[in-house]
Amino acid sequence: MDRKGIIAVSASILILLIWQVEFAPKFMPPTSPASQAAAGSPAPASSAAAAAAPESAPVIAATPTAIAAPAEGKVPEKLTDVAGPAARYHFTNLGGGISRMELSGYAAESGSDVDLNEFGSLPIGAVSDQPAEGADLPYTVTLPDPNIVLCQRDQPGGLSIAKKFTLPYSTADANGYRIQLDVTFTNHGAQPLQSNGYYLYVGSAAPVHQRDLTLYTTFDWYVQGGKSTNIDVRWFDAGKIPLIGIETHPERPVYTADADKIGWAAINSQFFTTVVSPQNGATGNGVWAHRFQVSTPSRQVLAIEGALRMPAFSLKPGESVTQSYAIYSGPKIYGVLQALGDGQQRILNFGLFGPVSVFLLWAMNWLHGLVGSYAIAIIILTLCIRGVLWPVQNRATASMRQMQELQPRMTELKEKFKDDPTRMNTEVMKLYKEYNVNPLAGCLPMFIQMPIFFGFYRMLGTAIELRGSKFLWVHDLSQPDTVFHIAGLPVNILPICMAVTMVIQMSMQPKSGDQSQQKMLMFVPLIFVLFCYNFASALALYYTIQNVFSITQLYVTRSRTAPAPFKAPAKRKTR
Repeated sequence: MDRKGIIAVSASILILLIWQVEFAPKFMPPTSPASQAAAGSPAPASSAAAAAAPESAPVIAATPTAIAAPAEGKVPEKLTDVAGPAARYHFTNLGGGISRMELSGYAAESGSDVDLNEFGSLPIGAVSDQPAEGADLPYTVTLPDPNIVLCQRDQPGGLSIAKKFTLPYSTADANGYRIQLDVTFTNHGAQPLQSNGYYLYVGSAAPVHQRDLTLYTTFDWYVQGGKSTNIDVRWFDAGKIPLIGIETHPERPVYTADADKIGWAAINSQFFTTVVSPQNGATGNGVWAHRFQVSTPSRQVLAIEGALRMPAFSLKPGESVTQSYAIYSGPKIYGVLQALGDGQQRILNFGLFGPVSVFLLWAMNWLHGLVGSYAIAIIILTLCIRGVLWPVQNRATASMRQMQELQPRMTELKEKFKDDPTRMNTEVMKLYKEYNVNPLAGCLPMFIQMPIFFGFYRMLGTAIELRGSKFLWVHDLSQPDTVFHIAGLPVNILPICMAVTMVIQMSMQPKSGDQSQQKMLMFVPLIFVLFCYNFASALALYYTIQNVFSITQLYVTRSRTAPAPFKAPAKRKTR
């Protein structure tokens, strides 16, 4: 491998190392003054404290001549439990929404059902004038039907707020996780009321597993006809230049953004989401999110909660306005989210190689339907991909062996023209052309496999299908395959196997380049181990099987006679 080949490999390694930058927070342009004013308090008060506070921010502001609302006394929280086909909902009177929900089909690490909005201070479906202000005022909660929950509040000044939550009747409706919310504002007073807009709360998300990466705890929102925006909990950190440590911006308490035609807003953990999308042609015009810390028995984790801002409207005396929302609160299943429409499958954040990830997810699920094991499906899918790439790998190996045969000639040229790098490069290129050798052909398989690797990386990181799937000693393919700890450090077998097979594969490949270049390439297995060590074990399984396949292919083809470099026929001169 000559200098260009080394540059190509180095570029691939560099792409691999800086891939995490793609997960870094997306910095938003400065928000408008109105949005900054709507940012609110960076940390909402607890439900009890807020209930004891005066009602200073009704959802719809009264006219300037209206009398200010009196303070309300402290109201104790009362929960109303309702069972749905796939989850159990806990409605709270403080805020009139879903305090939390238990997904009956998914177990947490503790063995209990996974809780969504478990740590949030504000319920899903709460409304308020300003973020985190007045969103947990008391409501009256009733159940007129086993699948309908009504939350009613009459505010001083004549404003009435009624929320109707219609729970799914069966798993046929988005697997039983889709909720219909109708919010009705009615003016019972004698004066017109003007709304400056209101915030509808999406809920909160926190890591479900102890070793979940922070990049999966996110707030997402989507502009119809445009693109989705994603921030994770790291967005709020103070910005610093890597290595140097110079601060580029201070820590940010809240996230706000303004945009027209916001189709939905969502909060996400690695495998679960809550998405709120306005219906009947309505759209939002702003979003708000903030980060908070949660104490668990094992560690401190960062969580995020957010809200969607709706446009202003006015109410005449006796007039009502109803806004409907679809709420999906459950697992991040690609097909289900796609069926919800408006690009809600973007929540999976497959990124640049999204089409590759979607195809791999489809192929993995299809194979799982045939063999009944996700691990076996990944192995078969890997073998199929490597089988398709077999001719390409053979040509690359042949090219590398040709380069190896030309190595003495290249060494002579480099020694002869060591004081003239330009002439040396010219002569080396002439040598390639003379013997019809492509110096980059040996790197072609790597460039082809990089999109596949990153497609697998993104897909396996969020594919809830893998959650809890077992294989040999692996208890969960969506988590690292830790078997024991040494001095507190986890020992993960599959990434180690991946590194060993990479070393074997590299030792079998034709050698080219000088010793320093070959030593540099020996760092590649270490880089891949660091990249995959604490990631889903399914990724290490894929890459280990790929390496074993490559080793087998090299073993089969290395006994063949190496194709000797041949001089390319001279071109005829035309008169």
